[in-house]
Amino acid sequence: MLNKKLLLWALGVIVFMVGATVAFNLAARSPSPVSAADGVAAASQGPAANEANAADGVSPDPGALPSSSTAADGSAAAPTKTDKPSAGGPSASAIEKPRLEVPASPKASVATLPKSVERAPAILGKAPKEGTANGKLTPGFPTSALPIPEGAHIVDSSVGTQKRNVQAAANYRTSMSPEKVLAFYESASAKQGWLATRGTAADGASNITIGYGKDTVVATVRTAATGATFVAVFGSFVVGE
Repeated sequence: MLNKKLLLWALGVIVFMVGATVAFNLAARSPSPVSAADGVAAASQGPAANEANAADGVSPDPGALPSSSTAADGSAAAPTKTDKPSAGGPSASAIEKPRLEVPASPKASVATLPKSVERAPAILGKAPKEGTANGKLTPGFPTSALPIPEGAHIVDSSVGTQKRNVQAAANYRTSMSPEKVLAFYESASAKQGWLATRGTAADGASNITIGYGKDTVVATVRTAATGATFVAVFGSFVVGE
């Protein structure tokens, strides 16, 4: 009787162990409930999304916004259009060309300098002869250095020398206007390559100074009571060799 009970107990243990082993093997081979559920959801959604992307010829973009959405009241909301700026910035037509604020400079005019005149001493060689005269020019008067207009009536004249320094003077009347007398000495200055400067004397008379370096001529022009033009000229020169 005892042996029979031991045999039954042993068979029960064996059956229990076999059943536990089979159950463990089945649990290891079958997927977990959560994984199985996720697989079913992916299988139900995957084909529809893949078919839509295949029809459009565009691969699915995980970050793209949905093309449409449903409003809270159930009506279909309008699709939202997203404008992305181009990589190159705004179009060329939107950019206004810059305008020049500074106008182009005009072409510079070409200035022509006057021809230079070789300046030489007004008196060359020997100093003129000293002397004085009334009603005429004294012999040796340096008219090349101290010019007198043609037709002038000489009142008096003089020449003085001291070594190489020469001083000459003359007073004369002329029918020329004061302006023409001044122009006469300006012309003589240009021929010599001298400088000419007009001025006014203390008594209101007009004067002109011409010369260059150590050679100088001053002519003072007045109008006499008779209407004639009275001129007093004085020159200081250095004889050149």
